Amino acid sequence: MESKNQQRAEMVKTGILQFFLAIALGLIASIVANAFVEGARWFESYQTADGMFTASIAGMHFSFKIFVTMSCAAVLIILVRKFLGITAWSGPADSIYAVQQSKEPLDIRVGVGSTLAAFISASGGASVGQYGPLVHFGATISQILLKLTKINVDKNVFLACGVAAAISAGFNAPIAGVLFAHEALLRRFSVGAIAPIAISSIVAYAANQYLFSIELAFSVPDMPIPVGPLIPFLLIAAPLCSLTAIAYMSALRKGKTMATASGWSFPQLAALCVVVAGFIGMIFPDVLGLGSLQINQMINNEFTPTYLVALLIAKIIITALCLNAGFFGGVFGPALFVGAAIGGVVAYSGGLFGLAPEMTTAIGVASMAAVSAAVIGAPLTVIMIVIELTGSYSYGLASMLCVILCSLITYRAFGLSFFDRQLLDRGIDLKRGREHIALSQTTIDEIPSSDYVKVTPDTSGQATLDMLKAAQTTEAYVCDNQDVLLGKVNVLDLQGVVTLTGIMDRTPLSFDGQDSLTHAMEKASEFVGESIPVVDQGRLVGALTEGDLFNKVLSVQEELRKQ
Repeated sequence: MESKNQQRAEMVKTGILQFFLAIALGLIASIVANAFVEGARWFESYQTADGMFTASIAGMHFSFKIFVTMSCAAVLIILVRKFLGITAWSGPADSIYAVQQSKEPLDIRVGVGSTLAAFISASGGASVGQYGPLVHFGATISQILLKLTKINVDKNVFLACGVAAAISAGFNAPIAGVLFAHEALLRRFSVGAIAPIAISSIVAYAANQYLFSIELAFSVPDMPIPVGPLIPFLLIAAPLCSLTAIAYMSALRKGKTMATASGWSFPQLAALCVVVAGFIGMIFPDVLGLGSLQINQMINNEFTPTYLVALLIAKIIITALCLNAGFFGGVFGPALFVGAAIGGVVAYSGGLFGLAPEMTTAIGVASMAAVSAAVIGAPLTVIMIVIELTGSYSYGLASMLCVILCSLITYRAFGLSFFDRQLLDRGIDLKRGREHIALSQTTIDEIPSSDYVKVTPDTSGQATLDMLKAAQTTEAYVCDNQDVLLGKVNVLDLQGVVTLTGIMDRTPLSFDGQDSLTHAMEKASEFVGESIPVVDQGRLVGALTEGDLFNKVLSVQEELRKQ
């Protein structure tokens, strides 16, 4: 009875700690997200102000300020990499992977450094997003609190709490935060997970309301919109948005490949990026920075179709360059930009057919949502973001058809999301599920060895038979004095044999201690025999039966079910 009371007390204590940790996550996420977003916007507004570094050439005014700001940002990022010892940034893909497995936790140092680099990049005018780094920083905060408190809490759910809080604070969209945590990170809906995730998201939203001045991100006409007349144009926009999303994500991947193949150092790539992005920015200044103002202009039909196409192409090129050649940031913000650009083209066509201005605006919003949903692989989340960021249910409803069709086409042609493709490029296939990841991370040397018989080449056949009989097994491993595996003999081949060298199997199936459980199961799928030797640099260190492998698989599955 006393033991049960202690268990109940421990559960209550853990629940209270989880509740306060969820509140702490929401508060921290709100403060950091607003500092990040508002700080980057302040620097961006400074860059667009008239002042130094401007010149008139052939009657045209050009600003060279972007070369200065991006150069300063590049220097600071190089210092961050050097000071923190970072060789590769981390982002939402790493947060997703951390939730889908338990053996490789988030690197806190890299997470903090990546967020700092993203802020510097956005503040310097690079074409990067702000929300992806915030998502990863939310997960990083969760990892820090888990390390400091060391309470008995589901790590995956707690990481999702941090991400939900970051989405809620960054977008001022608490429902979208809860949806994204389930849709993109956990990839399942759980009653037990909703409560702490919702608390973090709501607290972050409430902190935004009390501590900061929040405005809707998109300025759109607030009125009911009949969906019927929009359907033909949304059906046209959906495949165009899918092509745009695929082109955008392919350019990001191609940019990384080219940067790696160049063999250039990080400072050299950063210098190239400053020069090329600076010249592109001089011609198309609207593609620089976060692009929030330009997105509102595009969805409100303030640009010509020709200029929209030019912006779309330039934005894809400059974003791929910035994210792969020295700078760091998110992919969601630029996805909103290119989506709004292609939506503006379709909306212009709708206007030619007599659609009212507010209805063409709905086409732009729907296209923007469709491209971004295909990029991050979270259509439900983006639909809710549209509703919460526009303050209009009508725009969310109008976006739904375009978002779902675009996501479906993109999934068939490219994959679920850019983040999933990033992980797939690293050999991690999330489509195969958490069980496959867990089995892939389990190595053979984690499985206790079964008993086995070891003999030397000089051991006689009769002596080997006697050893097998005593061990009640049918196979023996032949090793030299250094335990190097030479071969394997079977009891059926030992009758009347004097020496083992002539009858042993010199190339038996074997496992390396670092083989994954999935690889071992594939190797053993056609195995016939009693046990399989485990070797380490040729030395025999153990033996496993198919039953040992099967029991380990069951153990991994049971652990996942508990989670």
